[in-house]
Amino acid sequence: MFASVDPPAVQLAVNHTWHLPFRWISDPGGQRLARRLGAWDEKAEIFRPVVLAVAPDGREIFRELSRDFTDRPDDEPILTVIEGLALPARAVPRPWSPEGIESRPSKRAFTPASFIPYFRAIRFNTLALSERMVDPRDREQLLTEHHMADSFLASFDQWRAEHPPADQ
Repeated sequence: MFASVDPPAVQLAVNHTWHLPFRWISDPGGQRLARRLGAWDEKAEIFRPVVLAVAPDGREIFRELSRDFTDRPDDEPILTVIEGLALPARAVPRPWSPEGIESRPSKRAFTPASFIPYFRAIRFNTLALSERMVDPRDREQLLTEHHMADSFLASFDQWRAEHPPADQ
């Protein structure tokens, strides 16, 4: 399940754009979930990225809260914890299609067309800036962000292979 500050109509448009089978929680103002998870960014008034995995028995088995909207966790630690549960495979859910909600794209939504230039810029800039850093901790932060951009670009290549544009 995903959550954001966007209304359901915008969330549904994101699902259609990216072919996501997930449901969303609409949390404008962060009252329903973000603040309770400690994931509300007061200054930006947005839901900071947080990954939370809960075992079938209700135990929290993984939590990673990002520092800001650009900080995203790597897949491997999450997948390792989930795979460690040795749960049976589940069928991919049907696409989310809430009754009575029409898809309404947002001008600020991240589209496939903007994905590559955005993450290429992050990759290039973080590598360039890391060369200037004197403090090893600062350099490590930039290199972590650089690795995240590489990972997202590689995942996007796979996604594009699975979801070719309709005009092809």
